[in-house]
Amino acid sequence: MKLDNFDNLDFISGSAKAILSVLLVVITLQSYAFAQTERIRSYNLEDLRKQQAAPTAVIPASEKVLLDKKIDPKTYVLGPGDVLSVFTWGYYQGQYTLTVSPEGMLLIPEVGPIEVSGYTLENAADIISAGILERYRNVKTIVSLVNLRVFKVFIGGAVAVPGAYPATPVTRVSEVIEMAGGFLGEEEGVNYKSDFRGLKSDKRIASKRNIEVVRENGERLKADILRFEITGQTKYNPRLNNGDKIFVPLQELGINLYGIFGAVKNPGYFEYSERDSLADLIELAHGLALNADSHNVEIVRFHSDNRSTHNVNVDLISHEWNTELRPDDRVYIQEIRNFHEKYQVRLIGEFKFPGYYAITQDSTHLSEIVTKAGGFTDLASLQEAEMYRISAEEIVDPEFERLKKMEVADMSESEYEYFKVKSRSKMGRVSVDFTGLFTEGDTTKDFILRDGDIIRVPRKSKVVNVIGEVSNPGILSYVPGMDYRFYIGRSGGFSDRADKGGVSVIDGITGEWQKAKRGKNIEPGDTIWISEKKKRDYWGFIKDTLVFVGNLATVYLVIQQATK
Repeated sequence: MKLDNFDNLDFISGSAKAILSVLLVVITLQSYAFAQTERIRSYNLEDLRKQQAAPTAVIPASEKVLLDKKIDPKTYVLGPGDVLSVFTWGYYQGQYTLTVSPEGMLLIPEVGPIEVSGYTLENAADIISAGILERYRNVKTIVSLVNLRVFKVFIGGAVAVPGAYPATPVTRVSEVIEMAGGFLGEEEGVNYKSDFRGLKSDKRIASKRNIEVVRENGERLKADILRFEITGQTKYNPRLNNGDKIFVPLQELGINLYGIFGAVKNPGYFEYSERDSLADLIELAHGLALNADSHNVEIVRFHSDNRSTHNVNVDLISHEWNTELRPDDRVYIQEIRNFHEKYQVRLIGEFKFPGYYAITQDSTHLSEIVTKAGGFTDLASLQEAEMYRISAEEIVDPEFERLKKMEVADMSESEYEYFKVKSRSKMGRVSVDFTGLFTEGDTTKDFILRDGDIIRVPRKSKVVNVIGEVSNPGILSYVPGMDYRFYIGRSGGFSDRADKGGVSVIDGITGEWQKAKRGKNIEPGDTIWISEKKKRDYWGFIKDTLVFVGNLATVYLVIQQATK
């Protein structure tokens, strides 16, 4: 029905005609909007089917990319293959997981294609939200990255297997090098050379410091994998983009190195990089040692004739110390002499406060340390106290070391006696008279301590050990003022095989053997040794005597015959 026909309807009032005209306009506009919606729906469904049919670069669950940090929406640039989640609410509600098409478009149902490739994730979210608002009012949109795109990068040069490898926007140069079989000639776990002379001229070794990355737009980056491995800083190991080309050059063997030695944590030779300064080399060496003399740093540098050298002195405390380095520079950092040397001794046993005590080398006396330790306990045995010095120059005896390598049969009598005495002595024992110093107060017997000395004061021994040919050998309680005969009697007396004249006393402190004497007191800790009576071969003695007499008679007869 046309609007002009309302004028011919005379029976309808003017107001009614106006109402009918408005209704007709509304119906016409709704019909047009419905047709437009169907056309858009058809268009979007067709695009959605194309998007679903197109291959997507979603990484399988078993090959998910490990992130070293969260994705920054302000810097992450979208590209074909990235998977986004678009969530809307309001008049237009939905949640879609969509892949950026090869043309860089994101096809949103009932909205249409929106170009997002080349934009950061943050900017793309704003563009998508604006695109939806062009179609629908009062709609809120959240866009998030669900999965990363996979693309090809190319690597060549000194790697095991050059070629094309898959990467993502968070893949770094070192990961692609690893996929390519690693660096040529790489020694596992070695980031530096202790000596450049060990390199063979015919060996091919990849550069780990001067790796070049070429972008599709022609931009060139440098990757320094050696420095990344040593410092862990990712700025030396850049992330990759679509179509990047990586080139790993070979090292120049024996040259184009620089070295750092002395008071650093990781000294040695490192591959040179033209961007490096003294601070960079110190960083490769893991920094200065605590005992480094920062005022005395020497750089040995070649002259222009490439043969002679000169020295450059640097003070690391000055403002302009960080000088640039040149190929084959050598840096020497001196150590501070006697830096934080720690001298201490150890007190063990019957001290009131045993433990470790600091001393001044070659200055602190034994009496001073005993005073610091609170003195001795009531149970301390000064007669058995010992002091040991463990420094090599004090305990190494060249003569004893020589005798240990000899057979006993090849030793002279004096050498054998020395060997026996030395074998019985306690290694490193220092002769100190504790009783004279601390009981009698004789300060001339005080002793100057050295680093590592050990002072041991045992508890008073209350026993005497009787071993050998007695009826009941063993440990007996100590009784002051008694000699060896008392303890042998307490042990049941001599056995039938005992050599009563062969009783020895072993000093409990020095280990010295002495023949037992009547009236000489036995001290706590001493050992009484009763040897076995030697068996005599009487028949052998008679036989030897007869042989001797026979030989003597023979000699007599020969002389008698010769004198006739």
